[in-house]
Amino acid sequence: MLSEGAAAPAVDLPAYVDGERRRVDLGEYLGEGIVVLAFYPADFNPACTMQESDLGDLDLFTMQKDVSVFGVSPDSTYSHEAFAERYGLHVPLLSDREGEATAAYGVATENEVGERLVRRSVFVVDHRGTVQYARAADDLETPLDVGPVKAAVGDIGGDDTALDRYRVGHDHYAEGREAFRAAMADYEDREWMDARNGFEEAEPAFTDAADHFDTAVRFAETAAFETVVDRTEEKADTLAHATSWLADSADALASGRGKQGAQYREDAERLLDAATDLSEPPGPDAFRLTAEGIELGDSVVVDPEEEAGYDWQADDAGGVDTGLAVDDADLDAAVAGEADDYEPADEPDTVEGDLEMDLDAVGEADDGDDESEGSSVEGDTVEGDLEMDLDAVDAATDGAADETGAGPTDRPDGSADGPDGATSGRSGSSDGSDTGTGTGDEPGDGRAAGDERAGGDPADGDDADVAELDLSDPTEGDDEDEADDERADWDIPGR
Repeated sequence: MLSEGAAAPAVDLPAYVDGERRRVDLGEYLGEGIVVLAFYPADFNPACTMQESDLGDLDLFTMQKDVSVFGVSPDSTYSHEAFAERYGLHVPLLSDREGEATAAYGVATENEVGERLVRRSVFVVDHRGTVQYARAADDLETPLDVGPVKAAVGDIGGDDTALDRYRVGHDHYAEGREAFRAAMADYEDREWMDARNGFEEAEPAFTDAADHFDTAVRFAETAAFETVVDRTEEKADTLAHATSWLADSADALASGRGKQGAQYREDAERLLDAATDLSEPPGPDAFRLTAEGIELGDSVVVDPEEEAGYDWQADDAGGVDTGLAVDDADLDAAVAGEADDYEPADEPDTVEGDLEMDLDAVGEADDGDDESEGSSVEGDTVEGDLEMDLDAVDAATDGAADETGAGPTDRPDGSADGPDGATSGRSGSSDGSDTGTGTGDEPGDGRAAGDERAGGDPADGDDADVAELDLSDPTEGDDEDEADDERADWDIPGR
């Protein structure tokens, strides 16, 4: 059996992983993080019960980013699939049909009848590829004791690995910071789509940075460095969540959903305020690996007297802190929909509500004093209830047109335009054959004569009164009304 302190062999085997069959090369995991290898005799072996398997406790390690867990047995990947589904296992299961891994780790055995079997055993390999823990059970029925495995994983550390992880995390953080700054500039310029794309680019970079900082904390052995990196991981994670909210805000604003965009922005600002209270992650050159551990540069100060247990200042002056608070007044107005040049797409152009129409004012306009003034109703589109009996108005105006006999060029007051532009009136004869300059009391008073005859019987003479249409109550109007073409000038919605 492979002993502690030995280099872990790398093998390449078929496996059942996350619902699919593929090959797993252990060489891709050894030397990168902690690896736990659990060898067991077979799927559905005597150590399994109806409720759980002997590998169930190893699922706890799959939740740690820096720990990879593998189960190894001689069964096929098809058997592994049934085994994993029966017990709800998430551990990748490797198929060692030829015994390659079993021989490399020295856990092959035989039973009393000469059958080749695999000893129940577990190996914990550190981030350098060295076996730190190796145990094997005396019989096939004894289940795996996960307690010592947890202790072995917890004892593994290394400032060198921690500093390597920090360098990678800082590179991701710088990438996210650059994308974030560009996105913030687009956001303040109301370039919503560009801002959204920039925030969506920054978010995974901050997330990767937070993951690597978290791994650095896991391996750190120098307490001061661990404190700094722990807070650095918190800042990267906070910015990742804030960037996600800002991307949603920009997307909402681009779609004209101003209120929703403002709410997303408020959610992001709370996280941005929290991130601003944390200093920028120091550059990797602010730390130096020595025989005693990681030495912090003069720019990084950890103060145990502080409530948070730390306080540091980084030489990196180009941090994300600059412009984190989105406090541009013009931008605030744009988000709220108050700016002069900001028109949210979700606000309707029509007017909703009840329209109260001043019919008396319309009646005054109908007197013909000024035809160019037109209707007093403004707007092309009105939504609401308009109380007006249009049928009664039609009946009244049709009666007036029939009695006056006005043609297309007749005026509503009974006059007509002559060839020379002057106004001429109609004669009082019933057959309409006598036309001239007028029949009023004074020469040229044809307009007045026309007014007197427009609403009455042509044989009644000058004493007939002109009946006016009372638009305040159209249902009680007389039959002697204005000519039909006057109604064409009314701006009545729906007609």
